[in-house]
Amino acid sequence: MTSQKLSISNISYKNDENVRVLTAVLSKWFSNPKTLHFTSPSLKYPFNINHWISTLYKEDNIETYILKDENWIIGHLSVKIDENKNLAHLFNLFIDNKNRRKGYAKKLIRYIEKHIIADNNNIRALTLNCVKKNIPAITLYQSIGFQKLKEKKWIKMIKYIER
Repeated sequence: MTSQKLSISNISYKNDENVRVLTAVLSKWFSNPKTLHFTSPSLKYPFNINHWISTLYKEDNIETYILKDENWIIGHLSVKIDENKNLAHLFNLFIDNKNRRKGYAKKLIRYIEKHIIADNNNIRALTLNCVKKNIPAITLYQSIGFQKLKEKKWIKMIKYIER
């Protein structure tokens, strides 16, 4: 598939049609337990959309964005805004296997930086967690300004926003 028309749009896990579409996409993406673990280590295989939503998307301060090539969803990223801590936490970033290493993860993160952060003047940093073994992701995050903050079962990374 060649990238003819890329677009990023906001979707909601509270919208039945969005959930129907995402169920098909995410079930395909997470058919491998290793892939599910790299994306969300707290979830158990096999992937279950209801558990995904009830575990990760129960709060109202979460927005999710999808990256499409034509009409095909090829990327997913969610962000949780924590105004009390002046943070935006990125999570569940995933790019379809066939579309990796094309700069699409960076494109989604840059979109969040530009749009979400611009709409929330109090946000001072972006955070994310990454599985220690996911070296390509860690390398990507560091290349766009994220720094390791702490290491436990995963690596917590932060990028301070310059205003």
